[in-house]
Amino acid sequence: MKSLFRLLPFLLLGLFAATALFAAEQLYTCGMHPQIIKKEPGNCPICGMKLTPIRANTAGAASERKVKFYKSTMMPGEVSPKPGKDSMGMGMVPVYEGGDNASANIQIDVATIQRMNLRTAAVGHGPVRREFRTVGIVNYNETGLRDITTKYEGWLEKLFVNVTWAVVKAGDPLFEIYSPDLYNAQLNYVVALRADGEAGGSLSRAALARLQLFDVSDEVIAELNRTKEPHRTMAFRAPSDGVVIEKMGVAGQMMKPGERIYRLADLSSVWVQAEIYEKDLPYVRAGAPALVRSSYGPERTFEGKVDLLLPQVQEQTRTATARIVLANADGFLRPGMFVDVRFSAQLAADAVLVPDMAVLRSGERNTVFLALDGGYFEAREVKLGARSEGNNYQVLSGLQAGERVVTSGQFMLDSESQLREAIQKMLKPGDAAVEPAAPATLPGNTPKHSSAIVAPDALKTLAFAGADAAAPLAKDDLAGYQAQLPALRAALTAFYAANEHAAHGSFAAFKGGLTEPTDLKSARRDFAPLSSAIADAVLAAHLTGETGLHMFECSMAKARWLQRDSDTKNPFYGEKMLTCGDEITELEAAPKTSMTHVAPPLDAQAMARALPPGHPPIGGTMPVADYLGTLPGIAGNDAKAGGAGDSCGNCGMSAAAMAAGEPCEHDQK
Repeated sequence: MKSLFRLLPFLLLGLFAATALFAAEQLYTCGMHPQIIKKEPGNCPICGMKLTPIRANTAGAASERKVKFYKSTMMPGEVSPKPGKDSMGMGMVPVYEGGDNASANIQIDVATIQRMNLRTAAVGHGPVRREFRTVGIVNYNETGLRDITTKYEGWLEKLFVNVTWAVVKAGDPLFEIYSPDLYNAQLNYVVALRADGEAGGSLSRAALARLQLFDVSDEVIAELNRTKEPHRTMAFRAPSDGVVIEKMGVAGQMMKPGERIYRLADLSSVWVQAEIYEKDLPYVRAGAPALVRSSYGPERTFEGKVDLLLPQVQEQTRTATARIVLANADGFLRPGMFVDVRFSAQLAADAVLVPDMAVLRSGERNTVFLALDGGYFEAREVKLGARSEGNNYQVLSGLQAGERVVTSGQFMLDSESQLREAIQKMLKPGDAAVEPAAPATLPGNTPKHSSAIVAPDALKTLAFAGADAAAPLAKDDLAGYQAQLPALRAALTAFYAANEHAAHGSFAAFKGGLTEPTDLKSARRDFAPLSSAIADAVLAAHLTGETGLHMFECSMAKARWLQRDSDTKNPFYGEKMLTCGDEITELEAAPKTSMTHVAPPLDAQAMARALPPGHPPIGGTMPVADYLGTLPGIAGNDAKAGGAGDSCGNCGMSAAAMAAGEPCEHDQK
């Protein structure tokens, strides 16, 4: 028994060591199929991917941790709050709080973050308010229209109001009329008064009723009672205030009962007919507030409510009409004039809101980059709802309030993320193991490649900087434009550094830098050619869809510009002609016939097989550019013959030589 007690400590120590050894046992799993766990390295029996190392106690630890969300292993950025399958039909794997997602995220050191000018903002929450504006037309209030007619036949002896647009007050005489019927009615009344005496009788009451049916005023009847003499003509007086908008009668004309002589309009109250596009109809309803702003003279605003939203959409304009009733005591609003109408509607009392600048749009997908601790950035696909005030969008799924998203420089992160995704797709299944993330490098630290005719990252930076500079010009905001100039100059300098051929083409005029404008006129004059050059470069590089920017052209300014949203905001004329311009798409700008040829990748074996008989081997005295010029589909001499689209600016250097890495001929001079 004593010996057993002596051995007990050693047994416990051995059991503890065995447990620790088992806990530290190296296990391997598949990133595509987490259910595959093996004790030895190898390939996944399902997809053939290389197994990645994990710890044996990972499963137990994972069961104790809380699941943040589920992500797709096939579609980067696609997440879901519940388990299920992604858009590719593959099962989504859990992501735990505090887990190490370095293989899927991008890590950048602090110094590089500062050089990249990455800025973040917190995802907030609040009401979703939709505000938009449209054009309105002032019209007559139909309830204030009145026709002037008679209930008897007669002749117009004299017109007191003989012109249209004359202003009349209630009781003003309009015309004198002679009517046999009216004269006989007066005569019958006078005879009845004489027969019945002062007490009156049935005859006088019947004659009086006939005069009242002819709309004879009480003053005229009182005069008949006093004088006992009928009048040959009678003056017709205005029944209400108004403006004569139609005059049908002339002096001497015979008028029949019910025939219109005048039409009066009461302008103390007018209608504003606002044209609402189909996409904005869900945000307008009867009783909704509206703010009407004048478009001429000193700016005045009028507050009103939607009286009626017409149920019909006009086929020609694809708009519905919203009727707004406004008081117009001083007559400032005139029928037929244009006004600016603004509507504001609250769609949700509380929702998650993300800044518009944080969203990268690529076709049907919307992606944001989350800023995590330790310099990590995670791509996250989000589903957006309606646009709210303050350039925010309602988030239906993918984000939570309090998370931080990148609002500036995220296109660099997007290019890094897409590059990793492309590399993983090009790898063979046996070599597609997920490696730890390496810190991203700033484009300026990347070695230059003289063969790069277009630098996508630098061009994206320049495109967004140009769009941000155009926005304040559209608002006539000179100070805002001046605040954007440092970023625009920095992006232009980076573009020159990344693309040595840029300084010899349409960007040559701006190599010396941008001057500081003193007024809006000089700012727009200097910005127009640069904006057109940036837009043309983005269009030529087919980056409009990737950046999510919208391109517009103003035929009057003969210039193009980029902007982040789809509403036309002309920076060359500002508020005076804000909507002047047409949006340009790549399909509209593409030529009808395309003869573009893309150089094949520089594969040494393929190049050797393509050599003609008797050609010296690659690497000898023959330049690579000359060899590329002999390949079918590469027009190496077209640029020298005058093809400006395949050369560096106007120097005549061929596209084949540029693709081969030859130095620019401008630099050789």
